Amino acid sequence: MKQIVKVLPYYEPRMWGGGRRLIDEFHYVTDIAPIGEVYNVVALKNHADCYIPELEMSLADLYNASPNWFNCDTAELPIRVNILDPMADLSIQIHPGDDFAMKYNGGRGKPEAWVILDSVEGGSIQFGHNAKTLDEFVSLCESKKWNQLLKYLPVVIDGFIDIPVGTLHAVGKGVLLYNISRNADCTLRLYDYDRIDPATNCLRPIQVKEVYENVNIPDKSTVFVNYPVEKANGVNITRYWDEPGLYTLIRLQIEKAGAFDFDRFSFITCVKGEGLINDVSICQGDTILIPEGMGNLDIRGELDLFLASYRNI
Repeated sequence: MKQIVKVLPYYEPRMWGGGRRLIDEFHYVTDIAPIGEVYNVVALKNHADCYIPELEMSLADLYNASPNWFNCDTAELPIRVNILDPMADLSIQIHPGDDFAMKYNGGRGKPEAWVILDSVEGGSIQFGHNAKTLDEFVSLCESKKWNQLLKYLPVVIDGFIDIPVGTLHAVGKGVLLYNISRNADCTLRLYDYDRIDPATNCLRPIQVKEVYENVNIPDKSTVFVNYPVEKANGVNITRYWDEPGLYTLIRLQIEKAGAFDFDRFSFITCVKGEGLINDVSICQGDTILIPEGMGNLDIRGELDLFLASYRNI
């Protein structure tokens, strides 16, 4: 029988982690350290896979065992959700498209998008590049003229930014964000500041040649966007993205009580507040799965929620 269930986060250590917000504010409890990123929704079997205690199974197993909860046209769960709070800049990287990813690691390409939740003063992201040709891009990389090559954007709180495949990007230190992406794992690093990974005492691997093959030339990066908010049934609704075959992302902000009707399955992650969704408790840091066909959601409490879903092509 379909029911609303809580999805436990999946953790991996990150050398750029180590802050306290994910622990103190989002209530994530783990022995894995340093923590800097939480997978709220991921279902890559035998790799990274969230657990559903109420059903005593992983998210990937549920997707395979109960396809009517999702009704998707993909062999694997199509979406992934992360919350990041880095204490150092992430590596300069890209995600390739489907064709390259399939040959490279048997996976899929990984378009993604971010919504900025908070930031230190002066926070920024690395986004895009200034090279006009591939030869210029390679030359600037080989001569390590990173200041000439790399573009940066000051962050915009509550701003949304789309990151298509092939886009050079990196989250900056102290930038707290919500991330939605395809449920895939193919990252190509261009530059990692020559950092030593304490787990190996070696430089982290970079994939410069592969970046050259996949980076967007010319650059296609854009800017942060603040989408309009509509109010209906007691809910402030921000509709960020709704692309069949990729993902749907909606923000729901409730002051006391509201209702929201959505026709697909959804993962709802609470980034602030606490309350109830159809009598299921939810608080900051929690993610719940609402199977397809559950109908109108009754939401009570002071809540800031992100709804992640997927529409078939």
